[in-house]
Amino acid sequence: MFSSPLIRTSAVILAVIFLQACAAIKQIVDVQKPTANVTGVSLQNVDLKQATLLVDVEVANPNGFALKAAAFDLDLDIAESSVARVSQQDAELNIAANDKAVVQLPLSLKFEDIASALGSLDDYQAVPYAVLGSVTMNLPVLGNISLPVEHKDTLPVPRMPAISFVDASLKSVDWSGAEFALVLDVNNPNAFDLNLKSLSYALSSDGKALGGGDMKEIAISQGETRRLEIPLDVSLTNLGISLFRMLSGNDDVTLGLDATADLVPELGIWKPEPLSYKAERRLSR
Repeated sequence: MFSSPLIRTSAVILAVIFLQACAAIKQIVDVQKPTANVTGVSLQNVDLKQATLLVDVEVANPNGFALKAAAFDLDLDIAESSVARVSQQDAELNIAANDKAVVQLPLSLKFEDIASALGSLDDYQAVPYAVLGSVTMNLPVLGNISLPVEHKDTLPVPRMPAISFVDASLKSVDWSGAEFALVLDVNNPNAFDLNLKSLSYALSSDGKALGGGDMKEIAISQGETRRLEIPLDVSLTNLGISLFRMLSGNDDVTLGLDATADLVPELGIWKPEPLSYKAERRLSR
């Protein structure tokens, strides 16, 4: 008895379907769940208004066949409020068999949104945050599955240092001129060190420039207030006869200070504009 070509063809098709079904079942049985983790968060840039974080998400594939990550969804939470979000629904990150792959996702946030979440930033040098979300993976036969990710850390809140004109005193006065002593406090309110690369200052009285100078680099540790004592010699020519007479008598004198500081924070990605400061002090003889 001979089989017809139709029967033989049908048998071949059934065999192929059966083998494909077996392969699919084997894949379902053998497939291992991939893992996803946040392996690092770095600051890409930061200023007084906002910051951008780069979040490294690593996906590990323990299977003997390649997988594809289809989507990434991350939220940055502060005080249980989402202040920034990134969503990539067409990521298409390919992970080879028994391998790992890393994708870097940017999260941009504004400090005013952080302040709204916390009520205020006045008491914070750094704020705790959490990166929460998921990675969507495409698995053979099973389709898409969601892998949760979580990472917690703190974010520095940069602040400009503060300069205070603490005191001005007259050390001596004679026919050659006068010697002043200026006292400044420079406070670093940040959770990182900073350097004053230069501090330029100028003293004036009643609109007349008396003189000035520059100080060399000064290191200020995090949270530290440095007191700077600056001697300033003013010649009789710069002093002016009227001011000299006031200093020689008993009248008070108003001194004006203009200062400019070039700042270099230890937080290398933040380069603030030079700090300008103006203040006046009454000087008693």
